[in-house]
Amino acid sequence: MGPKKLKSALSNLLSKQKEKQKQNEKQKKTEQLEQERKKKQAASQKQQQKPPYEFLDKILLVGEGNFSFARSLVENITNGGENLVATCYDSEEVLYEKYEGEAKDNIDVIKELGATVLFEVDATQLEKCKALRKLKFSKIVFNFPHAGAGIKDQDRNVQSNQKLLKSFFVSAAPFLQSKTAGDEVDGEIHVTLKSGQPYDLWSIRTMAKATDLLRPKTAFPFVPSMYPGYAHRRTLGFKEGQSKRENEEIADKKPKTYIFVRSQVMQEDIEKSKEGMARKRSVMRDLQGPNKKKRRIEAAQSESDED
Repeated sequence: MGPKKLKSALSNLLSKQKEKQKQNEKQKKTEQLEQERKKKQAASQKQQQKPPYEFLDKILLVGEGNFSFARSLVENITNGGENLVATCYDSEEVLYEKYEGEAKDNIDVIKELGATVLFEVDATQLEKCKALRKLKFSKIVFNFPHAGAGIKDQDRNVQSNQKLLKSFFVSAAPFLQSKTAGDEVDGEIHVTLKSGQPYDLWSIRTMAKATDLLRPKTAFPFVPSMYPGYAHRRTLGFKEGQSKRENEEIADKKPKTYIFVRSQVMQEDIEKSKEGMARKRSVMRDLQGPNKKKRRIEAAQSESDED
């Protein structure tokens, strides 16, 4: 074998070794990216298996019925009620009449644990409640909202509940914490609805967007068992022998919790996501090794050496 052919063979061998090394590095980085993806997916699934509330959260509950949700939070999740404000639309007298004593029992407990309870608070006009005006919250929660208008016509019923949702969003948005205002976290609004008809027709995400104040962030199944002691009740109250006990009312309705954030926060998250995708594309380009043009040049050089 002549010097030129020997040089060419050596060059080809080195080129193959480099290509193999790059392929190994590419495979290794691809596996690392896949592992990171699986870890994030597992973390997300784990998050969905536990309540989206922590003991440091400042929580506002609106539209409470028998206050069993508020009681479950302060007894099992928030380590007391110091940072929790639970409100309902009814007066104290009407509330106790509607829920046959269970509401009073729950309220007595959450008050003992330091929570604040407010009556006659309209979730669509929170700004009118003097006790709330100077407060900001990391989580504002409205479970199973319903206008309770008793309208049998489905279209009018849907419109009534859409109006309720939109008015609530407009009223609640200013009470969310904001990092730009110096708060530790950006606040979220949580709304839980049953799935299926007529609830899907309420178009809750559209109602939030229509305010120009909020954007949907995510949604996940509402699992009553995550809240020990929670017992769902209809807006009309509880009547022995007529109403369903525990959570039978929502057992087959596949309820979901929808999370909304301020529009500015969502835009910032989108920009961060775009930056992250750009970095990933850059990494993938680096992993692809020499481009076609470079490989053509190397091939031409090899043929020249052989000549």
